[in-house]
Amino acid sequence: MPQTIFRGFNTPLNGHAMFNGNGHFANGHAGHNGVNGHTHQNGHAHQNGHAVQNGNAHQNGHTPLYQQNGHATKCNGHVGSNGTARAYMNGHANGHANKLEDKQSTLSRYCTTERRKTPSSYIAIKRSCREKGILYEDPDFPAAAKSLYHHKKPNLSPIVWMRPHEICQRPRFIEEAAADSAYRFCVEAGELGDQWLLSAVASLALTPKFLERVVPSDQGFDAGHNYCGAFRFRFWHFGEWREVVVDDKLPTHKGRLVHLQCSNSTEFWAALLEKAYAKFYGSYESLLAGTTTKALQDLTGGIVQSFGLTHQDRFLTFQVLNSAVPRSSLLIATIIQDKDSKRQLRLRNGLITHHAYSVTGLARVRGASGETPLVRLRNPWARGEWTGAWSERSWEWDGLSARDKELLSVRVANDGEFWMSFEDFARHFTQLDLVHIGPDDWMMENALHSKQPWRAVLARRRWRAGYNAGGGPSYTDTTSMNPQFRVQIPRATSNKCHVVVSVTQCYETNVTDIKKRKPLFAIGFAVYEVPPSMQRLTPNFVADQKPLDVTNHSIAREVVTFFTLPPGDYIVVPQTNIPNLDGKFLLRILTDEQSNIWEVNEDNMLIKNIALEFSDDSTSALHKEGKSILPKLLLKYPPEVDASQLQKILKSNWKSYLCDKPSLELCKSLIMLKDYNISGRISLIDIPALIHMLQFWRLAFQKFERGHNSGKTSSYNLRALLWEAGCTVSNKVLECLVLRFAKNRIVTTESYIMALIRLYLAHERYHNLDTKMKSNPISLEEMTLMTIYS
Repeated sequence: MPQTIFRGFNTPLNGHAMFNGNGHFANGHAGHNGVNGHTHQNGHAHQNGHAVQNGNAHQNGHTPLYQQNGHATKCNGHVGSNGTARAYMNGHANGHANKLEDKQSTLSRYCTTERRKTPSSYIAIKRSCREKGILYEDPDFPAAAKSLYHHKKPNLSPIVWMRPHEICQRPRFIEEAAADSAYRFCVEAGELGDQWLLSAVASLALTPKFLERVVPSDQGFDAGHNYCGAFRFRFWHFGEWREVVVDDKLPTHKGRLVHLQCSNSTEFWAALLEKAYAKFYGSYESLLAGTTTKALQDLTGGIVQSFGLTHQDRFLTFQVLNSAVPRSSLLIATIIQDKDSKRQLRLRNGLITHHAYSVTGLARVRGASGETPLVRLRNPWARGEWTGAWSERSWEWDGLSARDKELLSVRVANDGEFWMSFEDFARHFTQLDLVHIGPDDWMMENALHSKQPWRAVLARRRWRAGYNAGGGPSYTDTTSMNPQFRVQIPRATSNKCHVVVSVTQCYETNVTDIKKRKPLFAIGFAVYEVPPSMQRLTPNFVADQKPLDVTNHSIAREVVTFFTLPPGDYIVVPQTNIPNLDGKFLLRILTDEQSNIWEVNEDNMLIKNIALEFSDDSTSALHKEGKSILPKLLLKYPPEVDASQLQKILKSNWKSYLCDKPSLELCKSLIMLKDYNISGRISLIDIPALIHMLQFWRLAFQKFERGHNSGKTSSYNLRALLWEAGCTVSNKVLECLVLRFAKNRIVTTESYIMALIRLYLAHERYHNLDTKMKSNPISLEEMTLMTIYS
């Protein structure tokens, strides 16, 4: 008797399997652990099970969603644009050694929920229209030609803008009877509509909560909904949900809608959604350049990968399916035969082109002819089903037992759901889009609760020239200056961890003039395996060690890779392909196993206080030299000297401790180190210690000097310079030091000394305040930042 239904393949692979956004293994790195999607993990790398399909396993004992990578610390939404939850924060205010919780506090728990901001403009618009007794007309997206196009006029003419009640007698926003998703998603593209947008919208059929977020159902054309001609929609943009309000004037030709529309001519949610989306991108014409991948992200807020299947290796395609189906990821398969054609065609095999099919499960049957992997798909329209092998009435079912037939038929109880062999799937479908959903959205959408949720973190950061815009791995001197994020997969577990890494750069949507549009950079990221003792990547390390994976740097708004990692320590480095490009980015990391993720950061500390060491060490040569200077100074100068007099003293032998002659401004700053009474003077007794500090700082600077006695170095060396001088600073403080003291990405000797003076003053002020007050209201980092700009 033939056997059937295994939980996908249990074929073990070796190494780190990496799938990038182009649908290929990223650099062919190592292996997949053969995880088959079981929700009951047995703790072994290869998990076995029978008679259950991927994607239908019901989980017991889900990980609490407020755990961040296995730690029960509830974070408060997104990190702010400066990467902090407070005004400034690095979690190391008191200069103590990092704790894991402190490191993780620099990242936020990943979520796509809408931020609370000012009251919605939609409410204000409705109130204003009701008070004036008028219907809303959108001044930002008027019923005019400029909303339709900016360059190429549509073929249809004339285009007349009409409100729904002018098109039909009883318009409805969403028909109440459309609780059945198959009915609700009977949507057509129209003569000028976009099939890719239609596919993306239809893909929300299985996730009604996601649709409700984008298309709020609490609006309509009747008095009960306070109709005023205004409708609102929400789209995801760079980590936030943006509300877009439009009026209900729609473009028509001969009384019929010309863009996206519901098959029910009295239902208008789809047409108004496309209008809001057109406003989001500047015009209807702007949508012509769109893609399903882009629209899926705008509508779900998920991490989206697109795989071309036509020339893709079949084995890798199945690995993608087998890894994604049991997890909180939506899988959308489409057939695109002619990219220029907007028409949907029904093929002889029953499938429809330019149409979104959701992949909902996998199975494997074993018969007389061997093993056959099956793919389960669902058509949200409940039509356009597969009629080939393993379709509902095909002869292949005759070789299965009654029990196996029943088991598989139960799994296609939903309308529009069907089975087909994996070979047929890979042969006929041309594109596969994966939408990885974060844990907050997983919790919101009941339809995803049968899938394993991702653990996730999010960080909003920026690349800044001269500070952390170090470029790709080929720029070995600066690439380690890029932002770094540690991923620690505990070695106590034997399971490999599925990881999704996404880097999204800030992008514009509604700029129709190409000349005014800010260009996108070629972005990507590298993943390095590091020893547990290594805290941060260094130029020497990246020069000697190749990364496990480097994504192809793409001029795209998002770059994504889906891969597996064994237990160990890794550093993810978001980067642009070349250095010194300023821009914001959003990093999202998803994992399916317990993992610890934090941004690599340092404490604000003075490790080596040169002035104190000089005072304590009476045996050093420098101390003796300083003591010999003092009698000469007492003979020539008063007991206390001002900045001008100090300048003369330092100029007398400046080459011993400076690269350039000291300026008056530098001398004023040096006096601040010892001017406790704010007299503008310094005691001659303190000058030997001051000279000793300058000598030590000069020796540290010379290690990074561009040329012999040039007095200049790259601002990318500032962190290492401060370390040589006995200081460590947080990322935020270092960024502010570069902004304050570097010019054209160059740090001079004088600006370097000025930076160190500010750091010393900040520590002194903070500790003085800390001793005087029982509870210090500000952190060391806040004090340092204020001192830098004082």
